[in-house]
Amino acid sequence: MKISLPLFISMLLICGSNSVLAQTEQTTSSETTQSAKVSLKSGNMPKAGKYKTWDIALHGGLMVPNTDLTTTDFNAPNLITQIGYGLSVSKFLSHSFALQASFLRGKIKGDEEGTGSNSKYNFETDINYAASLRGYFQFGNVSFLKRNPNIAFYGYLGVGIMHFSPSVFRDDSTVARNYYVQNNLIDNSVDYTETTELVYPVGVGIKYRIVKPLSLHFEYALHLSNTDKLDGWYRLLSENDNFTYVNLGLTYHLGYKDKPIQWVNPMQTIYADLYDMKDRVDLLSGDKDGDGVADMFDREPDTPEGVKVYGDGTAVDADGDGVPDWKDVEPFSPKGSQVDAAGRELDADGDGIPDSRDIEPNTAKGSLVSSQGVTIPTGPATKAGSASIMATNGYLPSIFFDLNSAVISKKYDETLASIALVMSSNQDLTFEITGNCDSRASSDYNIKLGKRRAEAVKNHLIKKYGVSASRLDITSLGKNDPITQDHPMNRRVDFKVKE
Repeated sequence: MKISLPLFISMLLICGSNSVLAQTEQTTSSETTQSAKVSLKSGNMPKAGKYKTWDIALHGGLMVPNTDLTTTDFNAPNLITQIGYGLSVSKFLSHSFALQASFLRGKIKGDEEGTGSNSKYNFETDINYAASLRGYFQFGNVSFLKRNPNIAFYGYLGVGIMHFSPSVFRDDSTVARNYYVQNNLIDNSVDYTETTELVYPVGVGIKYRIVKPLSLHFEYALHLSNTDKLDGWYRLLSENDNFTYVNLGLTYHLGYKDKPIQWVNPMQTIYADLYDMKDRVDLLSGDKDGDGVADMFDREPDTPEGVKVYGDGTAVDADGDGVPDWKDVEPFSPKGSQVDAAGRELDADGDGIPDSRDIEPNTAKGSLVSSQGVTIPTGPATKAGSASIMATNGYLPSIFFDLNSAVISKKYDETLASIALVMSSNQDLTFEITGNCDSRASSDYNIKLGKRRAEAVKNHLIKKYGVSASRLDITSLGKNDPITQDHPMNRRVDFKVKE
């Protein structure tokens, strides 16, 4: 009994519709888990050119006739199988559809149905070639559960030409080589040598990816012809002849790209978009350091709590010295000045005057300097050739204060330490500490404020560095000794070496 074309196509569609559910869960460790971020704009959708799209396959298997003399019933006693082989070349236009060109060669052979080895008639047909063009559909590479599928189902149908030569035998002797037998009668008027007819290949199969460039397939194919000449035999009301080709093949994926397109799971791209969108939403809504700047735009996502930041999440650095204010000991250093890791201005010679304001940045250690770092003359030279430490009208660096304040800023700790060092190195010197104010407020108030500033500096030197109180005299000039029109520069305490 011959298999009808409608029945076979129905079986093909059923296999195809169930193939997605048959996807296995095995994964390959060599596959990358990274995925491209794809825009929803059509111009940025994945292109076939990113993947391998050409395949070449070699296959071989068994050919079984389904003709007037025999059937494809695999339990039939007169079933005779022959070897067939061929190759195919495929061009994938998408992950699930390809155009395939196929070439097949082989032989089919059979006995008259139901007679077995005592067959009245038998035939042998050489299939010189069957060349066809097919539409190839692959299923199962669309998976909701698996990132990189390695098992897929496929089906195809096409049209082509088949070139064949039938021979009919009786009792192992040739009855009609290259001629036609009709209802047990030889028709010598028709010669079927090298016959060419249309063929319609239809098939289904399963494919397994072995390694990146290679896949193995097992396939069942039916080659339907539009002729009853395939077995060289004709019976009244018989259908056209066809044959089955069950084969095993090896496919090589051509190209220099990383992945064959047929093994790309389209759901992976969709999931990549979803996860990318989720990450972006999390970045927009998240603010780990609580500075008010979303993590997506926060250039410093670990700013300590309570620190003031700019719009990009970086900590405020008022003086632009590269040290954020929250850890800057001197947050208002002059623009362009060099600072250490704590934001403190560098003082190369250690005279208490930062390099940015030090006219003499290489002053000898222990020298008395002015507020600009200039060495203060210390009297006549001694016989040894060096200047005496005893000084008249010598000055040390000034200490500056905030408006209406007598509190010493921590940034002057090093300056006071340098002053204390000079005092301890010159025990025979006494110093006058003079408090000054800007021109605001009354004279009486400023005299008192200047005195409080002088006392604050004196107490600091006594308590922290052990300078004797008897060597320190204080006085206040209030607003009577301005050195500039700039108010901050007048809010100061000056040091003078007493005669």
